[in-house]
Amino acid sequence: MSSDDGAMNAEAFWKAAAQRLDAGMPVFIVLVVANTRGSPGTRGARLLLDSNGVVGGTVGGGIMEAELIEQARHRLATGHATPPVLRRLVHRKKGTDHPSGLICAGEQTNLSLILQPDRDAAAIRRFSDAVENQAHRSARLVIDDRGVHVIEDAISGATPDMQLIEDGDGWRYEETSLNQQRLAIVGGGHCGKALARLAVEIGYWVDVFDTRVAVLQADDWPEAVRRHALNDYAELRARLAHTSLATVVVMTAAVYHDITALASIALADPRWLGVMGSAAKIRKIRKELRDRGIAAARVNAIHGPIGLCMKSDTPAEIAVSIMSQLLTERPECSGPGGLFDYKTVS
Repeated sequence: MSSDDGAMNAEAFWKAAAQRLDAGMPVFIVLVVANTRGSPGTRGARLLLDSNGVVGGTVGGGIMEAELIEQARHRLATGHATPPVLRRLVHRKKGTDHPSGLICAGEQTNLSLILQPDRDAAAIRRFSDAVENQAHRSARLVIDDRGVHVIEDAISGATPDMQLIEDGDGWRYEETSLNQQRLAIVGGGHCGKALARLAVEIGYWVDVFDTRVAVLQADDWPEAVRRHALNDYAELRARLAHTSLATVVVMTAAVYHDITALASIALADPRWLGVMGSAAKIRKIRKELRDRGIAAARVNAIHGPIGLCMKSDTPAEIAVSIMSQLLTERPECSGPGGLFDYKTVS
């Protein structure tokens, strides 16, 4: 049995499932739909196993996952039609009727089912396409005890990205195609590229903007990173989709480009806005933005210099420093509105 190591984000997961279903292969999937603190499997984690024995993703590892994969192989081999299963697992050795086999604390709820090509391929393909093309399509995936359904409708930042809804004896799981963890990197240099790689691994939808076409066309960008060529950084506000959900990090090749980009995006109400550079550079940027008529409250809300205080000299180290700050300050709730509510500023 082969394996694709590591976690899979939603785009990679649903694309892999759709490809296998299109090829006529049944696919066993597991989604972590709820968890408590300390659980190795967290909400949004996912795993698939196809009829060739190829595993992708993870839902927490250890004996719990090994037993789950073994059960999945048996279910695929027998071909028995079974409804989706919702199972609560507690990561303690004693004092529970739902042991997972792990003792690391916390608990998680797994949703598992077998997707069948004849029944589910069209729905999963529609949802996968909506996840991949978020600027143009939106959809909700619904799984309940009857199976899988996809509803194509408008999704906003106020819609939970995923939720388990339980009502008496019934339940349903909903997942939207819109990734609400969105990172816009303005400047595709060495530090921007390192940050993009790290953000993709964590699960962000990543857009990179630059005026240098050759930089964006380099062949070492992660496939999942969307790259956008601008004629001028003043275009940024018009080109950034789902701005209210976006964490925007400005790190262009020149301070005057930083200023242009910040002047463009500061009025667009992003969730979080920051700029890389020294304290002296940030002071210069703030003064120039105020001179351009940007409200002082908006200018002061721009984070900078960004990155946690640590030894960070190389692009990879700088990326870790910046991402550490973003994760530390990331709002726990879904939807627009973060550390600074731009909409309250006149």
